[in-house]
Amino acid sequence: MERLDLWFKGALLFFGGLFSLLVDNFGMPLAILVVIQIADVITGMMASRKEGKRWRSAIGIAGFNKKVGLLILIGLVYLIEVNIFGTNTIGGSIATVYIGMELLSNTENLDRIGVYIHPKIRDFIDVMKGKENDK
Repeated sequence: MERLDLWFKGALLFFGGLFSLLVDNFGMPLAILVVIQIADVITGMMASRKEGKRWRSAIGIAGFNKKVGLLILIGLVYLIEVNIFGTNTIGGSIATVYIGMELLSNTENLDRIGVYIHPKIRDFIDVMKGKENDK
């Protein structure tokens, strides 16, 4: 299947929007995203230490800036959506897509640490990162 990453993100977007409509729990996907981002930073640091890499503040700050920028963007979407449309579906959908991407990153970090990850999941992560293995 070509562009599996787009199908995955589209499915996350759809189900995130559906979840936001059904549950109507304002901001919950954003709160979940924050917790998963914190876990991603911690597992990333653990993986780097396991691989013998030195922690570099420039790399850490760049990653932190990306995560904060993403949270600001989603927060702005929520702000605009709630005040103009009176809904929270789009913000929840966007947050859900990034929750999925962060979970993949966490899984990749755990693999680097040495936690067993099924080969099919590793292959899926490679496809999502654009590194398909030609077998």
